[in-house]
Amino acid sequence: MNHTVRPCCPSSHRPSRCRAGWWGSATRAWVIGWGLVAVAALCLLQAIPASAAPAPWYYWRSKVDGARVCAQTSPGPGWERDSPAYEGPGCQPRPKVIVVPMR
Repeated sequence: MNHTVRPCCPSSHRPSRCRAGWWGSATRAWVIGWGLVAVAALCLLQAIPASAAPAPWYYWRSKVDGARVCAQTSPGPGWERDSPAYEGPGCQPRPKVIVVPMR
């Protein structure tokens, strides 16, 4: 019979107490369980930005000279929004797509 002693805590050198190694099986299960929770949380955090939509575009009018610019956010405190939201880039309306059914 060949008995090999696994590494274990320094206070005990008997093979019967060293089968689980330095950590007990309950501790190992706890660490693995929390590791899986951490991986799941990271996956959920990575999926959040994927569901974000782009900001709409607006025309902004200057309160000083009435100039108009197109931007997604306000150019500054001297500007007020002058149009409804555009979904296309650069204040262009969304292109209309006509679907013609084939016969």
